Amino acid sequence: MRSPIVLVAFGLAVVVACGAAAVAADTAAVIKDRAELMKEQGKDMGAVKAFIDGKGEQAAATTAATDLIATMKKLPDVFPEGSGGPNPDGKYTTKPEIWSDWKAFLAQRDVGAAKAEALAAAVKGGDKAAIQTAFADTGKNGCGGCHSKFREEIKK
Repeated sequence: MRSPIVLVAFGLAVVVACGAAAVAADTAAVIKDRAELMKEQGKDMGAVKAFIDGKGEQAAATTAATDLIATMKKLPDVFPEGSGGPNPDGKYTTKPEIWSDWKAFLAQRDVGAAKAEALAAAVKGGDKAAIQTAFADTGKNGCGGCHSKFREEIKK
């Protein structure tokens, strides 16, 4: 007969191993969701760019710009603490500053959301010069502002 201490230790080891596997699976799912959200934002920016370039419709650009506002609000949800790691294609990884300076991360998200709102207003107005200006500002200071501070390219 095995000692109760050995059985309890074995049981705890199994629970810890299962817990670690669940955390790894959860992190992988979060990273996948984060990448999908970023791709959605990229497609939204692409739809606006298509309208600027005369290759897309204003209605599609308006929908995309409005979606961009909504996805900006979701960003904190796809960056829960402990979910650092490379994106699925292995080109970029999160910087730990996202979580060590969460207030700055949220402030940059707010900047991005404000830029997206200005872009949506410009698209609704239809003036392509104004849309181009708002588009460039959103890319540089909205998306780019966050990426430059909180994302790192993986050097291979």
